[in-house]
Amino acid sequence: MSNSSPDLSRRDFFKVSAAAIATVGVANFLKPSYATEVNVKTVALSNLPKAPVEVAKSSELVQKAWDYLLGEINSLHDLALREKVFSFYQNTVPTFMEQHQGSANVSKVYKMLLQEHLVDPALTDEAHLFPPLKDLNINPQPFFSAPGSGYGSHHAYPGGLATHTAVNVEITKSILTTYSHIMDYEYGYDMAVAGQLLHDLAKPWVFQWNKDGSCLKEYSIAGTGAHHIFSIAEAIYRGMPADEVVAQACAHNHPGTPKDEELVVGWIKAASILACVDPIERGLLDKDGKRLPTPHKQAGYLVHLGDHDFVLSVPAAQQSVIALKEVAAKDYGMNDKELEGEKFNIFRNYIASQYSFMHIHQAMSEADPYLAVKAIAKKVVS
Repeated sequence: MSNSSPDLSRRDFFKVSAAAIATVGVANFLKPSYATEVNVKTVALSNLPKAPVEVAKSSELVQKAWDYLLGEINSLHDLALREKVFSFYQNTVPTFMEQHQGSANVSKVYKMLLQEHLVDPALTDEAHLFPPLKDLNINPQPFFSAPGSGYGSHHAYPGGLATHTAVNVEITKSILTTYSHIMDYEYGYDMAVAGQLLHDLAKPWVFQWNKDGSCLKEYSIAGTGAHHIFSIAEAIYRGMPADEVVAQACAHNHPGTPKDEELVVGWIKAASILACVDPIERGLLDKDGKRLPTPHKQAGYLVHLGDHDFVLSVPAAQQSVIALKEVAAKDYGMNDKELEGEKFNIFRNYIASQYSFMHIHQAMSEADPYLAVKAIAKKVVS
């Protein structure tokens, strides 16, 4: 069975994890670095794969990230936590949606969010509260084929979620190591790493691929991207430990000031409504329901610090796409209509999945941007 199979079994998972740790190494995942040549598969423009799963499977970069993530799950010390985290990677169905089947139930939960001022009808109407979900028994898509964000943002290519999450986990672990070496104290590894591993668990559902090679538009809940609320809700619904859920909820902000903490509290409240639980009873909020459990654990801060890849990866992606459009027009003969549709999307998806927008952006900064991107494109698409 392929390492990237969406039907990965527990037995296969532990085999793959052991192999990933042995061959790649936890600390050495990102070697060779982006500065070195990566192995790519060259394909003719007319033969570019369209299916996101096929694109992700064909990328050495994505498959290394996927194997790394499986290894990191297996590095969690708590066996029960390890198995729970793995279950999210194996099953990307938002199971909390069992509670919201049918238009009447969707209307009910939407009104609850409105009453708590956790949804802005000007930004997200009832019809767009949830992304499409055809079947509660079928994954919207595998974790490894999802993009890292919306189509105009970071790591927006098949496999981008795997590479983004791998980077975040490595950053989080590096912060833990730094504090251990410099500040001479050890912090709980499991909650920080598990929180980072699961921080974007809803993206395979939220960012399903369209037929034209783009992905679904994301709407907002409680002032942030809906994927964040859905990820927290799913972690709650599947019974993740309260400390992990709170740490995961802090990915988009930290509780360091009352104003910042209020945002995180709102996200947990919204997620709890979707998961149909009382956040105070679950230990997700303090007794007054206005604060996170006190004293605050450091895991949330660490997850938040580790989720800052976007600072570089968003402009890297956006600038790379602009450059790829220039190359597509000048060197592959794409017209204006094609540059705004499926033909270019398939082109950019394959190149980005093979190299990453980060690699392309770095190359642009070292030489003439057009010539640098043209050279990369020609190595991938003939």
